[in-house]
Amino acid sequence: MRRPAVIPTLRLHCQREAAISLLRVLSLGTSTPKDAARIIILDPVLLFELLLTSPLGEAEGHKLLDAIALRIDNTSQALLQAWALRHIIHQPQRRTSEHSHRHHCLHSQFVAELAGHLARETAYAAPDEAYATGLLHDLGLLWMSEYADDYASLLADSPDEWTLSGNEWERYGQDHTEISSALLASCGLPPVATDAIALHHANVDTLVTAHPLVRIAAAAEELANYRSSQSADCLERAGRLTGLEGALLVSLLADTSREVQERALAAGIPAEPAMLSLPWSNQADTVTETGSIDGGVARSALNAFTRSVFTRDLSAWSDFNTASRLLLGLDAPVLFIRPLDGQTLSGTTSTALPGVSQLHIAVEDAHSVIAEAYRSGVETRFQSADRPPGRCAADWQLARWLECDGLLCVPWENEHQSGIAVYPCAADEHTGEEIDQALRKLVTDAATTRISAKQADERMRVDLEESVARRYIDHARRIAHEASNPLTVIKTYLGIIDEKLEDSTLKEQLNLLSDELDRVATLIRKTSDFTGMVPAGPAHSGVAEILHDLRALYGEALFARRGINFELRTSPNLPPAAIPPDALKQILLNLFKNAAEAIPEGGKLSVSAVSGINTNGHACLEIRIVDNGPGLSPERVQTLFTGGARNSTKPGGGVGLPVVRELVTRNNGTILCRSQPGSGTVFQIFMPLAARP
Repeated sequence: MRRPAVIPTLRLHCQREAAISLLRVLSLGTSTPKDAARIIILDPVLLFELLLTSPLGEAEGHKLLDAIALRIDNTSQALLQAWALRHIIHQPQRRTSEHSHRHHCLHSQFVAELAGHLARETAYAAPDEAYATGLLHDLGLLWMSEYADDYASLLADSPDEWTLSGNEWERYGQDHTEISSALLASCGLPPVATDAIALHHANVDTLVTAHPLVRIAAAAEELANYRSSQSADCLERAGRLTGLEGALLVSLLADTSREVQERALAAGIPAEPAMLSLPWSNQADTVTETGSIDGGVARSALNAFTRSVFTRDLSAWSDFNTASRLLLGLDAPVLFIRPLDGQTLSGTTSTALPGVSQLHIAVEDAHSVIAEAYRSGVETRFQSADRPPGRCAADWQLARWLECDGLLCVPWENEHQSGIAVYPCAADEHTGEEIDQALRKLVTDAATTRISAKQADERMRVDLEESVARRYIDHARRIAHEASNPLTVIKTYLGIIDEKLEDSTLKEQLNLLSDELDRVATLIRKTSDFTGMVPAGPAHSGVAEILHDLRALYGEALFARRGINFELRTSPNLPPAAIPPDALKQILLNLFKNAAEAIPEGGKLSVSAVSGINTNGHACLEIRIVDNGPGLSPERVQTLFTGGARNSTKPGGGVGLPVVRELVTRNNGTILCRSQPGSGTVFQIFMPLAARP
């Protein structure tokens, strides 16, 4: 028997009673994730499937119940209900009867409980990890029962696990412990746990030097065997492996047997005492199978649960991946999409398989199974040929990348797109009857419809944003064009006036005004080009020069006409600040305008600039602006620099302060405000000094 790199698990099924209990708990509005988790950790297949969708993280195995409850909490309730219902519905391709399967599962639970108790008795640090190891140690046995030919006869001819393992190697070239280890490695169990599973039936003389978890798992199996055989050798070996006395082990065995049977009966599982040990020695199924509920009502409920999984606003891809494993028993598919006006099927981008996006298969390709599924609208299978690449290199490559010797191709179509979902599937895997095929079609259609709709919504959002951006840019450019014309006219008239003036002081003021018009024109151009708020230019400013220019230009208009005294104290030897001149002018002009609106007639504005300040370990220059106006309340100071904040009761007062802070912080500066009602307001701007050339 050849085992592919991806081990098929579609035919593994849990105890039917466990699935019914899980569905019942999930349907109660008062249940918690831990209520569902307590059922899942009793069944090896339920635990395995859930961990396969979301493997255990580091140290999560130490708190197994919490880890499972977290996964339950993060999974759609509809998906969990559909998962339970899938296991309740009878699937006729399975080889193991309910009675034999229940025997395997109860034995695994018994060994798990024994392992957990032994871990606590021997002070092993992670008893939950020991429990998980015991519960999953015979998962390979369940797998072989479903996938290995003539396995029932092999079990009947094997009186104990050691004989069974030898017979498996002889007939199949592998044994059930190897399968268990391979399956559980993909669930996030640490290597020491998979080692314990692989070695639990090894010779005791070999295991006495192994890791404690290996010895605990082997001892739990020995105790399970002792319960049915009453062999003193089993008890002696368990004592050697754990260092515990025989009397304690016998007492622990009796308590655990009673505990497991009581829990099974409480869950509605008919637990016979013989089912707790030696699952391979009791293959005569004399117990009548329970009736199947594979009827129209069950299928309708499963379909309803499945559709509702993909109505949430969470990640459609994440839900698709989880649903593929829990509902279909398959790993997540690779999607191939045909554009509305295209003639090829193109692979979608995948972080795990980046090369898939470069695979393009013609719809009319007669050699591709993927293209055949698209043309026919019917599920198809691909199997790697003995001499690759077979009929189609793209099909062969995809199977190779997915580490599987087969592919399952499910067609899908919705109002936005159409294509094929390609699931990795072992070539010899029996994929079930019509129920299974219909469920694959339903899951694929529901998931791809949700994915396509989200992609369409995203495309619409991007198109809308681009449309709004284009309209805004066009509008801004029209405004810039219209504004530049009067600015040009004003600047021309200023030039004419300048030519006719003789007063040198007035000519200087006109030149400053002309420079300001140039600055405004530059800001308008930069705004329409969307290259930033601050225009390009020198990265440093002569602070003293800028302050004197602003006083000369705006001192009369903003302050003198209102009866406000403007006092400026600065030194011509101030070092340059690390901020472009236009940005510093915009900052100061906003603060000056706000002060002029706030200061009453007869008031005073004092502006000073000094260097030699150290802020956060950096040499800075401080610009201080002090007024003796009415001041601000503490609440107003707290929100002064937020959008819409105002430091004046006049219309428009203070609206430039958010821009001021943005310009200051963008240039690595700091701005502070201190104020009290009736005591005026102080702004302090700390700007780093420009680097010396």
